[in-house]
Amino acid sequence: MTARNTADTAMPRKSAATTIAAFAVGLVIIAIVLVGCLNVISHELKSSLGLFMKEIAAVESANVNAVIEDKFSVLHGASAFVVADNINDTDMLLEQFREMVDSGAFMRVGIVTTDGRGFGYDSELGALPEQDYADRSYVQSALRGEDCVTGPASDAWALGDGVVFAVPVYDIKHDGGAPIGALIGTMSVEAFSNAIDASLFEGHGHIDIIDSSGTVLFKSSGVNADSNTSLLDGEYARSEASNTVKDDLSRGLGGSAEFTWEGGDSRFVAYEPIGINDWFIGVVLPSDYLEAKNRTILLASIIMAGFIVCIAILLMATAFRTKNRGEKALARAALVDDLTGIDNALAFGTKYEARSDCQDGTHSLVLFNLVGFSLYNTIFGYERGSSLIRSVADILSQDLGKSELLARLSGDRFLMLVHTENPREAEERLLSLLDRIDAAIGSDETHYQIVSQCCVCRLTKADADKDVNLIAQDMAIPFRQTKSHAGKRIIFYDEQNIAAAMRARHIEGIMSTALLKEEFVAYFQPQYDIRGGKPVLCGAEALVRWNSPVLGLVRPDEFIPIFEKNGFVDRVDRYMLERARIRLRQWMDAGLRCVPISVNLSRQNLFSADLIGRIEKIVDTYSIPHSFIKLELTESIVAESTVQLVETANKLRERGFRVAMDDFGTGYSALSILKDVPFDTIKLDRAFFGESIDSERGRTTLTGIIQLLDALGFETVAEGIESENEAEQLKEWGCHVIQGYVYGRPIPADEFTKMHLEPAQTDLQDKGDDR
Repeated sequence: MTARNTADTAMPRKSAATTIAAFAVGLVIIAIVLVGCLNVISHELKSSLGLFMKEIAAVESANVNAVIEDKFSVLHGASAFVVADNINDTDMLLEQFREMVDSGAFMRVGIVTTDGRGFGYDSELGALPEQDYADRSYVQSALRGEDCVTGPASDAWALGDGVVFAVPVYDIKHDGGAPIGALIGTMSVEAFSNAIDASLFEGHGHIDIIDSSGTVLFKSSGVNADSNTSLLDGEYARSEASNTVKDDLSRGLGGSAEFTWEGGDSRFVAYEPIGINDWFIGVVLPSDYLEAKNRTILLASIIMAGFIVCIAILLMATAFRTKNRGEKALARAALVDDLTGIDNALAFGTKYEARSDCQDGTHSLVLFNLVGFSLYNTIFGYERGSSLIRSVADILSQDLGKSELLARLSGDRFLMLVHTENPREAEERLLSLLDRIDAAIGSDETHYQIVSQCCVCRLTKADADKDVNLIAQDMAIPFRQTKSHAGKRIIFYDEQNIAAAMRARHIEGIMSTALLKEEFVAYFQPQYDIRGGKPVLCGAEALVRWNSPVLGLVRPDEFIPIFEKNGFVDRVDRYMLERARIRLRQWMDAGLRCVPISVNLSRQNLFSADLIGRIEKIVDTYSIPHSFIKLELTESIVAESTVQLVETANKLRERGFRVAMDDFGTGYSALSILKDVPFDTIKLDRAFFGESIDSERGRTTLTGIIQLLDALGFETVAEGIESENEAEQLKEWGCHVIQGYVYGRPIPADEFTKMHLEPAQTDLQDKGDDR
């Protein structure tokens, strides 16, 4: 019995041992399967991350290349005006360099001749002393006919390190030949680094520029930027991954790798050649970020593994499904616009390429633009501008169809892919969408007028192989052609606009130099008072003309909209005011009685804090009475910024200047604000008349408006009048002054003096005596 009991006891113990062993084996199997799955997930996530980072590196490489090429373009544009005849004219060149520095393109600009003599202008030091720079490598490269850009280095005139750009200068006036000098432009390292400063993966990643040895030339200023001076610094420099990177960099190839830094810190790195010097873009992301993104996913895999002890196939399927979720989480971090939460340009391009039904004639790309947003953002600040952009993004998102796409490209530009099977309904939908956007913008408490606009490109099979980003860039061209598309809410894309845009870019490239060389000329169009027995000269308007030796005669209606878009019109306004005061001083010194000169004032000037003081300084320098200067503002400016305008106009009139509203009748809000804005003169635009003079109702309307303006105390000037009959009719209705071809075209100042001012001296003397 004892033996039996002993056997019975041994059997449970054996069975328990077997169970424990089986359980242990099971645990081992689970552990092996789980570890295998986690390794597969980790590997796939790293591979996907590497592809994402390489794509980002390629995009940033193109961006940096574009920044560098733009700087070369600026220097080449300036070098075209340096020839053997003026390369030793230090004063003239220093003035050009100062203008380039003031424009913000460089912090210092200079020139070095073939004998090594160099001088320049610095934003802080002013004119730099002449020195010998023959031993500078970038000077030698430029004198060999090569464009050159250096990494952080002590440039020719800097107090610290800078980024130096150098281009050859050829004597174009004497048919080229070897370079006659080198034009040098320098940026601060900080300014150049801002071009690569980007927030990636929710601020965890950063971007650097490195050379073929791995040395970090320009660091990101982000919070996660590394302190290393080389991409290959640290304990891992002897690793196999490091050797691969060294080999890629030495051969100018892009790639990606994972390193373990000193202290166990793991990083993912992607690198891509820029195409200039031996420079690369390096994108760096801590491995901790990837692990944090996928910790929940990996934990779910572990829990599921505990329930599917031996079902390895199901475990693997779940693991791969989890991997896809991880990829989506990473994609969202890299492909979402931080400000609005919608797709960015990279995400839009990826989704667009995946679509095979877009070029069937029933889909269109729609590019949205907010006219006036750039100035709004400048005046009222980034926070208010960002709030407005988010509101527009919400409206567009709410209208988005199930199969349609939406992205914010940059600034105030949004791109949509919409289904447009019925063009008529599509147009109605877009008009309704624009109305909703305008309504949201119009509710802004600043009361600053911003108008939404869109350009539509209907996709066909011909667009199948085109990059959507390039299509979007071309679609933006009509927005800059304000003359031909003014007032249009929906613009249908036409490739003929591209030629005009290329010319516009050329104009922008040479405009600063053209102003320095006084290629802009003041023409004067007379204004005649018709209230007496005969017309009497009572004023003139200074109108800008541009005779470019490069582009020929450029029409104002071509270059003025470009200048208004890029802000250069501010400098042109000042230039024209200076030309007017110089001419007035010449007339006064010649003993001639003068008439007031009208000068245009742009919208950018209106919001300038030092506007009044600047105008007074320009006029008072030549001791010109303020009453001889009349400043003209277009009706559109009045409608946009009534409060600011009232304040500015009052200050100008308090100081003796005259203020006029130009282009009255071309907008819709002028009558409602006449009671608020203190004008001296209202100028009736030619478009205001049209065919109204020929109809009874039109004549009644014009007569009533002229009489109303007279009753309110405004001087009325009718522009664009071409016939004596029109002038007589306007005189009968009570109009005060005529400006138009009937009395004279815009002509140069000397011709204006002989044809209008000198013959009018007797009338002006009599008028003065009457007073």
